[in-house]
Amino acid sequence: MNADERVGVVGLGKMGSAFARNWLAHGYPVAVWNRSPAAMTALAEAGATPYSELESMVSAVNCVVTMLWDDEVAQAITLAKLIPAAKTTTILVEMSTLSPQMYSTLEAASKERGLRFVASPVLGSVDQARLGQLTVLAGGDAATIELVRPLLACLGTVLTTGSPRASGFMKLANNVVLGIFAEAEGELLELCARAGLERRFAVESITAAFERASRSKKQQLLDNDERARFSLDALLKDLQLASRAALSVDAPVPLLDSVLARFREAAERGLGERDFVALALERPQTI
Repeated sequence: MNADERVGVVGLGKMGSAFARNWLAHGYPVAVWNRSPAAMTALAEAGATPYSELESMVSAVNCVVTMLWDDEVAQAITLAKLIPAAKTTTILVEMSTLSPQMYSTLEAASKERGLRFVASPVLGSVDQARLGQLTVLAGGDAATIELVRPLLACLGTVLTTGSPRASGFMKLANNVVLGIFAEAEGELLELCARAGLERRFAVESITAAFERASRSKKQQLLDNDERARFSLDALLKDLQLASRAALSVDAPVPLLDSVLARFREAAERGLGERDFVALALERPQTI
């Protein structure tokens, strides 16, 4: 898309508004619509054109970008109103975090209407959206992705996933990491607090451990390399020590308990002398 082609943004929460401001800053003519009209005021002051009717906005732009809350809202807005109102020349870029099944539903509805469809959920924060530092997971027809790549590239690095459904799974997989990180950090910070460790030191050390583990094991995962740098048996021994240490200070560690059970089971199956990443590599990696 050229910078003179009109972009419509549907859904002006924090991320949708950040998208709109980014594209305005890059010179794109931006139209906006939101169920709550108040959200359009600040963007109108920044140069966007607000529309009170969704259907009017959709018919006036070359590309519609949606950033909605969930499947239910996408069903009510994108599926029921936006797609039926769009011109056959319209490109629909769905950037909401939705289920893979909903991405497939929207893709099928778009094709039936004669529209071009790309699912492009993003990884990153609102601040990164403003700065153009997101990762965009674009899935859909390759030619259509190339048409919208300049627009998406304003937001950050564009990666192609192969299909809208794949984009959905990849986005959710990344967000599961955030949930696991939050639970693990909370569990371990409580353990350290009960042991009398200073909080800042604990935060910095545990956060660094996540970074160190992902950095040091990435190549082994890519290469399916189970040769032991740190064996599963050795880590199992340390996890058992950690479990007993937690018990000594009455620290609840349900995540550790779950992981420990998996390591014990893997050791019983003979994986103990392999690197601990064997626990990940033994699962199906391809379909």
